[in-house]
Amino acid sequence: MVDTVPDIPTLGIANAEGLEQVADGRIMLEGLPNTRDIGGIEGAHGRFVKHARLLRSGALAGATERDLEVLADDYDLRTVVDLRTEDERREKPDPEDALVDVRFNHVPVLNTETLGITHGGGLRDALKILRQVQDDPAKIMMEIYPRILLDEASQRGFATFFEDVLATEEGSVLWHCTIGKDRAGLATVLLLQVLGASPKAIMKDYQATNRYVASRTQEIMDALASYHLAGKLDDSIQVINSADPRFLGAALDAVDREFGSLDAYVEKALGVTADKRAALQARYLTDDPSA
Repeated sequence: MVDTVPDIPTLGIANAEGLEQVADGRIMLEGLPNTRDIGGIEGAHGRFVKHARLLRSGALAGATERDLEVLADDYDLRTVVDLRTEDERREKPDPEDALVDVRFNHVPVLNTETLGITHGGGLRDALKILRQVQDDPAKIMMEIYPRILLDEASQRGFATFFEDVLATEEGSVLWHCTIGKDRAGLATVLLLQVLGASPKAIMKDYQATNRYVASRTQEIMDALASYHLAGKLDDSIQVINSADPRFLGAALDAVDREFGSLDAYVEKALGVTADKRAALQARYLTDDPSA
């Protein structure tokens, strides 16, 4: 292999056009293609998640000036929770200097070695990862997802995430990993569970990412093909770059075996007590689905 190769695109999604929000909560930004408002999802007691309060995203490094204005002005962004590793943060730091009124909190979930397939490195790193998983990429993902929830470091990270969400009394809180699929996806699953969303609604939000990864996945395969490195790797890319119900199911099954239920997990492992759950529901749920 040649010594110098171009960076492969991060396992993410293509840029969106326009700035409006679509039905599934996607916020149409110029450089942040997987940023979504989870408002409008039905939660506990027939109430609904408030709009413009809870945002999930991929890394913010690609945000344009206009994107940052939308987040700051239209969504009154107050808190950003970064779930990435230190290496990922150094490689593509969040635009903290451009959002001076926003509190940024680094809450790493697991480490680079464990979550290598979600790390947005160069072509060499991507190839190493893909070759490791190409025999059975789904199996590897189904092994990693439970670790994201059961690892003690992850549990400390998710516990801090809930504290940050609870501490954001006004405006919005945004949490993200690299592409907003795995770590940010699981954080959203946990939060929606606490807010009383149904399993169907939780799964629908989790899988919504798949609508925005297809074009970026193709970019990755094209980059590999240009170096005659595609072929078998194409299938692996498609699998690991998806929000697959099997991955989430494996994580939830592991939690059930270890804790008895997801509700027990968030209380015992993450410290989300009945009082905190009630406080989160009071703050982030409303009777008006359009509010």
